[in-house]
Amino acid sequence: MARGQATFGIPGSGRGRGRNTNFRGGRGRGGFSRGRGRGGTSANNNGLRPERANEETKIEDRLEEVRIRDEVDEKLGFGKYLEGPKRIGWMVNMHPTLVRDEEHKGGRAGVDYYFIQDDGSMFKTTLIHEPYFYIGCKLGTESVVEEWLMKKYEGIILRIHRVKKEDLKMPNHLLGHLRLYLQLQFANVSDLLAVRRELMPLALTNATKLSAVDAYAEVVQAAASNSASMDIDYDNDDPSDFTTSRPRQAWGAEEDPAAAARARTADPSALITDIREYDVPYYLRVAIDCDIRVGLWYEVAMDAGQLTLTRLVDRVKRAEPVVMAFDIETSKAPLKFPDQETDCIMMISYMVDGQGFLITNREIVSEDIEDFEYTPKPEYEGPFTIFNEKDEVALLQRWFEHIRECKPTVMATFNGDSFDFPFVEARAKIHGLDLMLETGFARDSEDEFKSRACIHMDCFRWVKRDSYLPQGSQGLKAVTKAKLGYEPIELDPELMTPYASEQPQILSQYSVSDAVATYYLYMKYVHPFIFSLCNIIPLNGDEVLRKGSGTLCETLLMVEAYKAGVIMPNRHEEPTGNTYEGHLLASETYVGGHVEALEAGVFRSDIATHFKIVPEAIQGLINDLDAALKFCIVEESKVPLESVTNYDEVKSEIQTALEDLRDKPLRQDKPLIYHLDVAAMYPNIMLSNRLQPDSVVDEAMCAVCDYNRPDKTCDRRMTWAWRGEFFPAQRDEYNMIKHALNQEMFPPRKPGLPERRFNELTEAERTALLHKRLGDYSRKVYRKTKETKVVYRESIICQRENPFYVNTVRSFRDRRYEYKGFHKTWKRNLDIASEGGSLADIAEAKKMIVLYDSLQLAHKCILNSFYGYVMRKGARWHSMEMAGITCLTGARIIQMARQLVEQIGRPLELDTDGIWCMLPGTFPENFKFQTTKGKPIGFSYPCTMLNHLVHAQFTNHQYHDRVDKNSTKYEVHSENSIFFELDGPYKAMILPSSKEEDKLLKKRYAVFNEDGSLAELKGFEVKRRGELQLIKIFQSSIFEKFLLGTTTEECYAAVAEVADQWLDVLFSRATALADDELVELIAENRSMSKTLAEYGAQKSTSISTAKRLAEFLGSQMVKDKGLACKFIISAKPLGAPVTDRAVPVAIFSAEESVKRSFLRKWLRDNSLVDFDIRSILDWSYYIERLGSVIQKLITIPAAMQKVSNPVPRIRHPDWLHKRVAALEDKFQQHKMTDFFKVAPKAAADTQPETVEVDMEDFGQQSWQMAILKR
Repeated sequence: MARGQATFGIPGSGRGRGRNTNFRGGRGRGGFSRGRGRGGTSANNNGLRPERANEETKIEDRLEEVRIRDEVDEKLGFGKYLEGPKRIGWMVNMHPTLVRDEEHKGGRAGVDYYFIQDDGSMFKTTLIHEPYFYIGCKLGTESVVEEWLMKKYEGIILRIHRVKKEDLKMPNHLLGHLRLYLQLQFANVSDLLAVRRELMPLALTNATKLSAVDAYAEVVQAAASNSASMDIDYDNDDPSDFTTSRPRQAWGAEEDPAAAARARTADPSALITDIREYDVPYYLRVAIDCDIRVGLWYEVAMDAGQLTLTRLVDRVKRAEPVVMAFDIETSKAPLKFPDQETDCIMMISYMVDGQGFLITNREIVSEDIEDFEYTPKPEYEGPFTIFNEKDEVALLQRWFEHIRECKPTVMATFNGDSFDFPFVEARAKIHGLDLMLETGFARDSEDEFKSRACIHMDCFRWVKRDSYLPQGSQGLKAVTKAKLGYEPIELDPELMTPYASEQPQILSQYSVSDAVATYYLYMKYVHPFIFSLCNIIPLNGDEVLRKGSGTLCETLLMVEAYKAGVIMPNRHEEPTGNTYEGHLLASETYVGGHVEALEAGVFRSDIATHFKIVPEAIQGLINDLDAALKFCIVEESKVPLESVTNYDEVKSEIQTALEDLRDKPLRQDKPLIYHLDVAAMYPNIMLSNRLQPDSVVDEAMCAVCDYNRPDKTCDRRMTWAWRGEFFPAQRDEYNMIKHALNQEMFPPRKPGLPERRFNELTEAERTALLHKRLGDYSRKVYRKTKETKVVYRESIICQRENPFYVNTVRSFRDRRYEYKGFHKTWKRNLDIASEGGSLADIAEAKKMIVLYDSLQLAHKCILNSFYGYVMRKGARWHSMEMAGITCLTGARIIQMARQLVEQIGRPLELDTDGIWCMLPGTFPENFKFQTTKGKPIGFSYPCTMLNHLVHAQFTNHQYHDRVDKNSTKYEVHSENSIFFELDGPYKAMILPSSKEEDKLLKKRYAVFNEDGSLAELKGFEVKRRGELQLIKIFQSSIFEKFLLGTTTEECYAAVAEVADQWLDVLFSRATALADDELVELIAENRSMSKTLAEYGAQKSTSISTAKRLAEFLGSQMVKDKGLACKFIISAKPLGAPVTDRAVPVAIFSAEESVKRSFLRKWLRDNSLVDFDIRSILDWSYYIERLGSVIQKLITIPAAMQKVSNPVPRIRHPDWLHKRVAALEDKFQQHKMTDFFKVAPKAAADTQPETVEVDMEDFGQQSWQMAILKR
C-alpha cells in the first residue's frame, strides 16, 4: 500500500454492490492556469517544488498575521481556551485560521470558534480539521492514481481516503450503484490550492476526451460482475437487497488483474477524469462535516489538545451579545459628497446595549454639547452621554478606546460597509492609527469591513434583501418610518457643515437620531432574523447577512447533500455555441410567470358595481358542491366526514346563495374584494411534482435504468415554455463569419505580448466576437439583429430520484408555516394581554410577534429562492427545465382561477401567484362545520371551490417514496400541497390606467383595509426615488380621498379636489409659496454614480447640471463621483430638448452678477432681465408631469367607469374620446362572438386541448369546459 494510504473509509451507511461507475459530470469553474509539461502538470516529477526562500517568507507572514489577530482578539475579550475544565458557551462567530505546527512548516488549517458564556465572559478555541477535495478516476485504476499522487505530492498530500458517494448523474444509480472517489487530504488550504491548481486542468481535459462508451462501460462492468447477486422482483417493484453478496471487483484494480495491468502501463495523469468539491470554503467545509452552527449552545472540552464541541439541544434561549450601533457625521464641501482625504469626522454617535454616546470634534463643532436624551417613542429610549474632544484624533482615540472597553460582539451600522467604516479607516490612517489593530475591523477582498471578534451587521444589507421594502424606501429615514413607526429627524446634507458652527445642538440631535434608529432597527428586526438563519445555515453572521438568498439556498443544499452521501456537482457553466434550427442562439431561457392587469378604476366594497354572471358556471359549482365540501373536510382539514354534524345545513346555505346567483345573473351588487393567492406557490409546485434539478432526465437516462419497463409510472412528463433568442443568419453564414475571424489577429491580453489568433482567445472573448459579427451581419442582411421564438417542450421528471433537494425545500416550508402559526398565536396573546394583562406581558407579546414575523419572512425569502436559484449563474444545482416547469404550472393554475372568476365575478389583476378579484356581495363566504370532537372546521368557500379544482387537475398521482433508505422498494401515492389562501375582504382597490390605448399598468395598485388603513401600495411613484416631491405629496394625499363619497362619481369628485389644488399651484405659478418651498416641490435630485468624464458623450439632465455646476463653481466639482445634482427645468432655450434645459438650483443662491451671467448663457437669451425663478421655469413641463399622473390615477379610470372627466383642465387622450362615446352609446351593437358558446369535450381527458366539434353542438354548455377552454 502506498505511503499515507489509509483504508477505504467507506461510511457505515454505504449501500450497494460497489458499481463505481465513472460518469462524466459537468465542468467546474476552474479558471486556473495550466502547469508545465504534458497534461498541464509540472514537468518536475518530484511534484511541487517552489522557491523555498520566497515560500517560507510567505508562510511566516501568514503565521505572523495569525499571531497579530490572536493578540487583537485577546484585547477584545476573546482569550484562547487551550486547556482546563469544560466550558459552556453560546457560539457567536467562526473564522478560518492557521495553526503553527512543527511537522508542517505551512501550518495546520483550523477554525476559530468564538463563544459567550452565561456570565457574559468570552473565549475562543480552535478546531483542527484537514481540508480536502475529491478526484474521480477510471474504474480499476484507483491504486495506480493513488500511488502516483502520493509520490508526486509527497509531503503535501497528507493522506488519501477512498470514499463512496452517490453521483446523481451516473446512469442507473437508482439501484444503489455508488461511485468511488479519492479524497485528498491536506494540512492547510495553501497546499490544497497548490495541488488543485495542477489537477484541475488534467481532470477537465480528460473528462472532455471521455466518450459516452467509456462512461457507460463502467456501469456495464459493474453490472456484469454483480449479475449473480442481482435478482430484481419487478412484480413487487423491489430490486433485491444486494448488499450482502457484493463481489469486490468494483472496489479497485487490485482485484482485477487485467484492469491493473492496463492501468500500470497508462499515464497516471490521464486516468484522472473528475474533480469535485474543490471550491467549498474551508470553514464552511468544517461546519458541514462537523455539524457546527453559529447561534447555538455548546459544551466545549479540550482533552490532550483535542477539541470536542457538543451541542446542548435543550438550551434554546439565546445569549445576549454586546451590541454597538454607530453613525458618523462628516464635514463636506457644498454640493459634493464627503471626501475622505480633505473632510473630517465632526461627530460619532453610538449606542451600546441601550445607552447612547456622542463624541464631538471641537475643531469643527462650535460649542460643548451637554448630555441629553433622544427618545422618539417610549419603547426606543435614548439617553446620551457626551464626550467633547479637542480634535479628530482625540475623537477617534476616544471611540477606539471605548470599543476595547465595551468589547462588542456585534457592530451594527446602516450602509457602514460603503460609507462609515471606509471613512473612519481613511481618517484613522491619516492620523497614524490602524483601524485593525485598534478595533479588529479591516477591509476584506470584497471591500467589506469585518472583524473576527465582532460581527459587522450592516442593516442596509438586510433592508435590501429581506425587508420586502420597495427600492425607493430603503434609506434609513424611510425604513425608520416603515419599521419603527416614527418620523425621524431629517436634515439637508448641505446644512450639516454650517450647523456644526451655527446650530451644533440641532446637528447633535440629528446625529444621535441615526444611531438610535440603527440600534433599534437592528435589535428589533435584524438580530433575531440573522441569528435564526445562522442556526440552520453553516455560515457566520457576516456571511448570512451579506450573501444572496440563492447562495443561502445552495449552502443548505450542500448540507443536505453531505448528509445524504451525495457528491456535490461542480458549478454550472453556461454552454456556448448552442443552435436552434441551424441558427446560433444568443440566449435561451424559459417563459416566466404570468402577470396581467385586467381592469382600471376605483372599486369599493360599499359602492355597488355591475356583475355579469354565467349561469352555467354557477350550476357547475352547485353540481360539484358535495365533492368540494367533502374535499374540504377530508383532504384539507383531515377530519372524518362522519364526525361533521351540520353538513346538510352548511351545504344548503351555500347552495341557496349559489342558486340565487344563477337565477339572477345580471346584478348590481356591493362587491367582496379579495386576493386569492396560492400559499408558497412555487415551492409547493416543486414539492407536489417532486421537481428538483437532478430529477430532470432524458430518454437516454431512462433507457439504461433498471426500472425502465412498460408499466412504469416513475416518468412524470411535464411541459414548459422555452424561449430562445437567435441570430437570423443561417449555419453557412455562421461558418463564413467564423472562418473570417480565424484569418484575423487580435490584440494581446497584456501590452507587449504578441497578437493572438482567434483560437487563442478565451472562450468568453470568442463568443463575444462571434455574437458581435453575427449581429452586425444580420442587421445588414436581414434588417434585424435577433429573432425570438417560444417553443413548448416536454421534460421527464424522475419520481424515484434521491429526494434530498425537495426534502430541503419541504423542511424549510414546514418551518415557515410553524413560525406563521406562532405569529398568529402571539397576536392572540397580545389581544388578551391588552385587555387585562401586565405591561410585561404586553411587551413580551409584542417582542414575540416581531420575532416570529421576522423569522417567517426570513424563511419566505429563502423558500422562494429555491425556484430562482436553479437558474442562477454558477449554481451547483442548475436546471432550466425545472424552473420552466414550475413557472408554466403556476401560470396555468392562476389562469384556471381567472377563468372561473371571470364567470362568477370580476378579476381585477393577476399576480404571479394570485388573483385580485371582486365577487358579488351575496356570494357564499365563510362557514363552519361543527364536529363531534367539539373543535369546528372553519373554511372559506371561494378557497375551497378553487382548491377542489386545483386538486382535480394538478395532483401528481405518480409520486414515489422509497420505503426506507436500505431498500429499493417504492410506494406510489398522490401528492398535492398547492392550496389557495384568501386575503380580505378589503374596503377598496384602486388600479391606475395607462395613457396608451388598450394597455393597463401591471403591478400597480393601492388596497385599503376595512378600517381605512392602507393594506398594500404597489408600483406608484410615491415609492420611487427621483420623482418630483410635488407628485409624491400629491399621490400621498389623494389615496385616502378614494374612500370618500357614497357613489363612484362622488369618490372621483373628492379626489379631483386634491388634483385641482395642485393644478392651481402650477397654473398660478406658485404665487402663494415662498421660493424655497417652490424649489422643494419641483426640483429634481440626482446623484452622479460616476465622475463626469466617465459619462463621455451621454446626455441627461444630471450630466447637463453637472457641467453647469463645473462652469460656475470650478472643474474640481466634477472630478469625483457622488456629485449631488439638484436642478429645475427652464422654458428657454425654446425648442431645446429637456436635457439642455436643466438649470442647477445652486445658481439662484450665487452672487447677482454671477447668476445673471450664467442664466443668460444657459438660457441663450442675452436680453434676459427677469431672473426670478418663476419667470424662468417651464410651467407647461411641470403641468404635463402632474397631468400625466392625474390622467393615470383619476381621469382615464373615471372614463372607463363611465364617469365624466372630474378634472376638466386635464384633457383626455384622443383615443379615449372614441372609447367614451362607444360606452355611452345606447344603441351599441353586440359583438358577434357574444352569441357563441364553448362546445363540450367529446372525450373525458383533462388536458385543455382544442377539439373538433360539429356545428350543431354549439350552445351545449359544460361549466368545466368553459373554465378550461376560455
